[in-house]
Amino acid sequence: MLLNQSFELKAATLHYNCVRIKQKDISTFENDFVEAAKQAPRLFKNGAFVIEFVHDELISAIKIKRIRKCIESVGANLIGLKSDKEEQIAESQKAHIAIIRDNKAGISSANKKPKSSGVREVMVQNRVRSGTQIYAKDKDLIVCGDVSHGAEVIASGNIIIYGALNGKAIAGADGDNNAQIFCSAFSPELLSIGGVYIVNEDIDPEHMGRHVRARMIDGRITLANFNQTPSPVTF
Repeated sequence: MLLNQSFELKAATLHYNCVRIKQKDISTFENDFVEAAKQAPRLFKNGAFVIEFVHDELISAIKIKRIRKCIESVGANLIGLKSDKEEQIAESQKAHIAIIRDNKAGISSANKKPKSSGVREVMVQNRVRSGTQIYAKDKDLIVCGDVSHGAEVIASGNIIIYGALNGKAIAGADGDNNAQIFCSAFSPELLSIGGVYIVNEDIDPEHMGRHVRARMIDGRITLANFNQTPSPVTF
């Protein structure tokens, strides 16, 4: 566990590290986080992080967006907020950040059942350009075109991409580990289903550029080229 004045960094699971923020002053955190990344670049570069606030005070969506920008500035990914506090969850949703719900075993929301299993509405989106984020809250998401590098698509349910996935795709953002991701040309920066995350470096080259289906099997993200038997991603 890495310690400094404004935050703690500790391994949480095989899939991500947890940044525990200890101060209200986000400027202090920003400076400390960037400095820590300079001291241990291999730990931060291409890393997947969740954030957790030590204190119970309300955290604003604006602060969460600043934290995300800071984390991404060192080449890492912010993949969610770890919290069971309704005020923090509400602000995280305003910032379009996925929720990682805590439980007694300290495991991610990937192993928790979704709140509901009803039929969802569908959001249809054209090509998602670099720097753009699309959030289909309580919906499935269909993208008619590519998801560019630096773009991010998030959905409470499934994500279907009729094009290339070159950016980030986060399905089951509210904890639904039955959500799936389909795309026509697979080359993601980051992929998530129900709170479990993999990055580009974790993916077997045999799936790159292919028609791919991603889903959870036995608590792990599995990838399959269309009409093939899915094989687990290993870490």
